Amino acid sequence: MRSPLSALTFFLRNPSKVLPMGGVIVLSVFLICAIATIANSIGLTVRTIYRYTEFFTYVVPQRTTLVVADDQRARVKADPRVDRAIEGSIFFINIKTVIGRLPFVVLGVAESDRDYLAGRMGSQLLPGGRWPAEGMPECVLSEPIAENKHLKVGDIVASPTDEGGIAGAPMPVKLVGILKGPVWVAFCDKSFCDSTFLATPRCILYTGKTPQDLDAINRAMMPLKNKRAGKLDPSKVNVLSRENLLAEVEDSLSTMYLILEVVSFTVIFVIALMSGMLSNIYFTQRVPEFGVLAALGYGRWQLIRRILAETTLLTVIGWILGALMSFALLTYLKDAVFRTRGLFIDPLDWFAMRHTIPIPIAITLFSVATVTVRLLRLDPVSIIERR
Repeated sequence: MRSPLSALTFFLRNPSKVLPMGGVIVLSVFLICAIATIANSIGLTVRTIYRYTEFFTYVVPQRTTLVVADDQRARVKADPRVDRAIEGSIFFINIKTVIGRLPFVVLGVAESDRDYLAGRMGSQLLPGGRWPAEGMPECVLSEPIAENKHLKVGDIVASPTDEGGIAGAPMPVKLVGILKGPVWVAFCDKSFCDSTFLATPRCILYTGKTPQDLDAINRAMMPLKNKRAGKLDPSKVNVLSRENLLAEVEDSLSTMYLILEVVSFTVIFVIALMSGMLSNIYFTQRVPEFGVLAALGYGRWQLIRRILAETTLLTVIGWILGALMSFALLTYLKDAVFRTRGLFIDPLDWFAMRHTIPIPIAITLFSVATVTVRLLRLDPVSIIERR
């Protein structure tokens, strides 16, 4: 015989009354988790697309000139932690994301520097492709970019008819190779870039002797908070570092995260209120049961502990099932739907999971509180007399 105070007693005998409440919890956890994951994926998408900032940093001239001043170039090369300072040219192509078209840099560097950077990022040329020929309107793209733009070797990457922002080229630029690797990167021939994109600023990019050095070098060159305290002059150049990128993403998404917090709080409050109402309805149906238990000598606090155990067990199981449902569905959508549309999600995003933790807590507290008030007023004698 199972104890009358066991949390499983009611569940096993009345599954039809438990499932609606459990379903509400599962769906609420799934809803909050999915919304938070997709909202946080915008920042993850930007970090994924511009992940090359983990391997090298751009130094670009301010708008008063198209080249990095000699004294600034010398200061970059003089830092003993810098492994290589590279002269580069750039132009832009469009990539598709869930937030619209974004410009992506196609980098023109010398052949030896190109091989060095590709090796640093773990990018290798796939069979069937080749590197851009000298002076020719050709480029290579990493696999994620080619997939994003639905391109194959021989297709046109950029042309005068391109739409969107600063992307485009005065002549068709052909894709001649695809790079295998996780980092989004694109290369073209430097001489072609120099002679074709005359109005595009030239840049210096540098790498650290170890990848771990790069953030420290960036802060020494131009600190994020106090740019004038660094080695480089902010009136002459700007440093496009990983720290800069993360700060801009965080600032841009701060309002969205605030809205997410408000939506989460509202949904959790509504669900907790609804759960409290359901608990009251179910308790009304169970009044004879609790009246009999009280008449048999079980104390009110023992009965309250039973309600607490039942609600806690239900909400914990509901939270686990909701989290599993969210993980399973988002894992499927990650590659089948989102990635090809320029949105990257993490099905195990702990930022999203954190937003679901208040759900079982709020439901448990609200439900137990409403039922406790009625239990404390329970009159077992009148219930027994009615029966």
